[in-house]
Amino acid sequence: MGDQLDGSGDQAVQTRTEFEGQVYSYKKYIGKALIVNNKDFKGPEKAKKQKTYSREGSENDVQAIRQLLDKLGFEIQEEKNLTKSKLKETIHDLASRENYYKDVGCFLCVIMSFGEPGIIICPGEENRKDERLEIKEIQAPFTGEKCKALATRPKIYFIMGNENYEEDDQSDGPGIEMRKPETRKIPRECNFLTQCSHESDHGNWKEKKPSPYISAVIEAFTTHVVNLKETGEDLDVLKVMTRINGIMVDKDAKIPLVTSLLTKRHHFRTTTA
Repeated sequence: MGDQLDGSGDQAVQTRTEFEGQVYSYKKYIGKALIVNNKDFKGPEKAKKQKTYSREGSENDVQAIRQLLDKLGFEIQEEKNLTKSKLKETIHDLASRENYYKDVGCFLCVIMSFGEPGIIICPGEENRKDERLEIKEIQAPFTGEKCKALATRPKIYFIMGNENYEEDDQSDGPGIEMRKPETRKIPRECNFLTQCSHESDHGNWKEKKPSPYISAVIEAFTTHVVNLKETGEDLDVLKVMTRINGIMVDKDAKIPLVTSLLTKRHHFRTTTA
């Protein structure tokens, strides 16, 4: 076997060391990140007469996540209130930027919205109901076949889909699109890692605090990645997610679902660290 491994066609090229290694290669930059916070929704027609369908206070989660990713060294793109079509457009745009990912270790995506298992609820466009978007649709554009720039690098997703979106309206007026699409698992291709939480904010937003899930993410990454020199416990990203689950148990909150298709360990380091 030579020093370089290159598959047929346009497949990504890896050195022998990278191919056989147990850890994803360190790059010059930590990675690129997308943060999406969907706050304002139409809501079910009947229910919205009694409550406002807004994730009021969710900006506390955005601020906390952005501060964490800044500390880690990510270059961040931040979006809010993306409709289904706009979110898909944003994802496709990011996946098509080949030079954008030169010398970066990973792509990290944080989406905070209403949701349900396998589903993100997106704000409806003008005069239209809120819509469901399957998580697989925001991951499929990043498969190795479609996004060769990230073919051999981790694509990491943190999905917070609050389940307290009441669907008690069956009318044709504004509300959620009631048709449930067929739910499938994330693309069956390596190098994807996803953690999904459907826990509510537990009233934390009213107190200007992050939700339990985002607090757990911040705590785990701060302890085991940001403050690594102080703690001395160097955890890869999958173990960090396991720690997040443990923190949620301590908070008596719902345990997030972790789905890993990683083939190696990934540490948030750079070649210059």
